Amino acid sequence: MRGQHARAGRPLGLIVAVVAVVAVAASASVFALTRHGRPLLPLASELPGPSGSTAPTPAPTPQTTPSSSGPALKTPGPIPGYLLIADRGNDRMLLVNSRKDVLWTYPRPGTQPAQPFNFDDDTFFTPGWHSIISNQEEQQTIQVISFPGRQILWSYGTPNVKGSSPGLLHTPDDAYMLPDGTVSVADVGNCRVLFITPAKKIARQIGTTGACGHDPPRLVSSPNGDTPLPNGGTIITEITGSWVDGIGAHGKLLWSFQAPVHYPSDAQWLGNDRVLLADYSSPGHVLEMTTKGKVLWEYGPASGAGALDHPSLALPLPNGLIAVNDDYRHRVVLIDPKKDRIVWQYGHTDVAGTAPGYLNTPDGMDFLPFAVAMRMPQIRALVLRSSPSHPAGGTGPVAITAAKPLPAPVQRAVAVWSNGTIYVAGGLSGAGQSVNGVFALDPATGTLQSLGSVPDPFHDAAGAVLGGRLLVFGGGSSASTDTVQAFDLSSHTASVIGHLPGPLSDLASVTIGGTVYLVGGYDGASPQDTIYSTTDGVQFTRAGTLPTGLRYAAVAATGSDLVIAGGVSASGPVSTVYLFDTATGKVSTLGSLPSAVGHAAAVALGGRVYVIGGLDASGHAVASMFQVDPAAGTITRLPDLTHPVSDAAAAGSSSGAWLLGGWDGRALAQVLHVRVR
Repeated sequence: MRGQHARAGRPLGLIVAVVAVVAVAASASVFALTRHGRPLLPLASELPGPSGSTAPTPAPTPQTTPSSSGPALKTPGPIPGYLLIADRGNDRMLLVNSRKDVLWTYPRPGTQPAQPFNFDDDTFFTPGWHSIISNQEEQQTIQVISFPGRQILWSYGTPNVKGSSPGLLHTPDDAYMLPDGTVSVADVGNCRVLFITPAKKIARQIGTTGACGHDPPRLVSSPNGDTPLPNGGTIITEITGSWVDGIGAHGKLLWSFQAPVHYPSDAQWLGNDRVLLADYSSPGHVLEMTTKGKVLWEYGPASGAGALDHPSLALPLPNGLIAVNDDYRHRVVLIDPKKDRIVWQYGHTDVAGTAPGYLNTPDGMDFLPFAVAMRMPQIRALVLRSSPSHPAGGTGPVAITAAKPLPAPVQRAVAVWSNGTIYVAGGLSGAGQSVNGVFALDPATGTLQSLGSVPDPFHDAAGAVLGGRLLVFGGGSSASTDTVQAFDLSSHTASVIGHLPGPLSDLASVTIGGTVYLVGGYDGASPQDTIYSTTDGVQFTRAGTLPTGLRYAAVAATGSDLVIAGGVSASGPVSTVYLFDTATGKVSTLGSLPSAVGHAAAVALGGRVYVIGGLDASGHAVASMFQVDPAAGTITRLPDLTHPVSDAAAAGSSSGAWLLGGWDGRALAQVLHVRVR
């Protein structure tokens, strides 16, 4: 994605944007944004122009397709299709969807490829979508691989041999296949861009072999990008000097400008005389610029979760989002340019890994549109088979069925199982008001009986039954509270019996034996990291400490251990799964969910914990379900629910559990029964 050469003859400070040549022969404003001649966006003339705009604004494209056997299929957002990722540090390619399922890999896991496949720096679909072209930058090779068949169809270069003579390369970058089968590649170390025929003959080149300088098309200096233009031309990105050059189909210079970045990488054509450019630096940046060198929009926080570290490629998607390889933070992110923030990512920030959900220095990618996948039988079968979306009660280790609904919708309530009855209290009503009613639900019949009320309305509290009383810990109405309320299940009387060590809402509770454990929460200022224990609701002991403060975590017990999955930290939803040993007070990391989620429900069945629903980083309810097996140390994605749900109250025994109410854009009255098959 960017050559391994250091920039020579120029300081690394920001360069003032300078236009060297502005001579566009054929107006670029009528080009369609394409990848190797395949339209990805409407004609650029249909897109809003840069005047008065602060962000790239490609028009959205509906991603639905008719199905011959049913209603129209629609891919879940935010990717309007699928992303192909060059996971350079792991020597592999991955195809993933918005739900972060890995749909396809190369090489096939557990197998050796027919040819070495090391340091895969870029990956692009070829015209027709039947194959993928990848350059292995430090291996000095290019390979074309059938998709999804994984057969090597063509290769160029000798593994681990640098050179400039025919058949050899020196740090090949950004290999593309053009519509006529010609392969273009930025041969960084030889300061040239080659155009190689299917017969492996060099048809032409830009730059002079071994002569580095800026005088395109005669000389280019350490070119790391050679993006095809829809008119047959090429955008060349030069590392040295931070130049971005437009070369026409007949080899003439159309325009050239210096970008105000430390290390330009892989400029992409947007139409309307605009390009999208990554700054391969730390902190990194993504810029939309005109071919005259004017910056129209820029993303590049200096620090924090949104900061980029050596982003190598920024790719516009049809829905207006921008996909970015954030190499050194080991993730691929989607940036919403209207909000200037990351709205989705694959990979764990600053953590390299090989397990599902992890990457190691991802340095290239391409976009597979949903409509294309659906009209090609082999690809359609691949993506639909690999990303199931079954109704509740479908395949999987657990069955989920709808039970008799509640009389009224409620979310963020307390639910506790005791002696065959589920006690439900508080929550937010359908009107968004905190309530204080206490009810008994007979799970066998669905009958709900009103028992009375507690003194203070609340939502986002934790609950437990101790000594014949339903205890409500914290929560609140308009602010977090430290109140412990008790409702006597025999006399149906209620009172305030004590106080937590401090105000807490958004906490979770689990009872093991006669001890209640309270996990995390929110004190009105920040998520909390404390795990408290109590046996009476009056005295509290610090039993453990989480690595980070969490609110809205999904918590359930298996044996003497607590599984603490997801939740919301100070910087947003997390995917981490912790294991808390109540005997030793130690917290360990079990692994990670495939995606970050808060506000999920957790139920323990058969020695495993099931994490159900929740809210994603965008605040949308999700239908995902995960199985956490503490004994095996595994985390498995299960088929989705029929409908998304978050903030449901969960209660049950070892033989079955129930989810009551919840939220999906509105409060819900549904009751779901969860049982092991």
